[in-house]
Amino acid sequence: MAPAAILRSHDFADSDIPLIDIASDEIERMRNPKDDCRRYHSFPPACLALLMSIEGNHRCVDCGEPNPQWAAVRYGGLLCLQCSGVHRSLGVQVSSVRSISMDDWSLEELLSMLEGGNRQLTGFFERHALSVEGCSVNSKTITPENVTRLRYKTKAALFYRKQMELHVQKILDSGPYRGRESSRRNHCHLERRNTTLE
Repeated sequence: MAPAAILRSHDFADSDIPLIDIASDEIERMRNPKDDCRRYHSFPPACLALLMSIEGNHRCVDCGEPNPQWAAVRYGGLLCLQCSGVHRSLGVQVSSVRSISMDDWSLEELLSMLEGGNRQLTGFFERHALSVEGCSVNSKTITPENVTRLRYKTKAALFYRKQMELHVQKILDSGPYRGRESSRRNHCHLERRNTTLE
């Protein structure tokens, strides 16, 4: 049987309304203080479909296991059950773990996941020589689990977490959510404008 995340993403295939518009509506309802929907009791369905469409999110960011159902929220990455246990052992100051289907989700957490992604996080770790291959160059005794424990406690990982928080805050301040591409375009446009003003 197919995982729930894949089934949900197919539910939107026949809709005349673009998926981003449905997901944006789910997010905007969370912003409305008059709405009872300040938190979702699982990842909202259209947002989940968007999340699963992000490249790399069909496999655990740490071990590559298919169909991850757990999230390292502060990094915007998806994890398998085993790796979620490793992340829990790191402490909430390093990694906040949530279930896609069983936990409540705040607006900030949803946006972190939609703006992150496993490919983005993996690329970041590779650029900082924090992949299994990068760490194994210096030591033959490094295991994939050791790499996971080590890399999330580095200054590079702390930088990534802080940048993710700042990025999510900018999105919250900029109005309705229009998707990853839109937020990245707006962010680049603002950076260019600020550079020319200086």
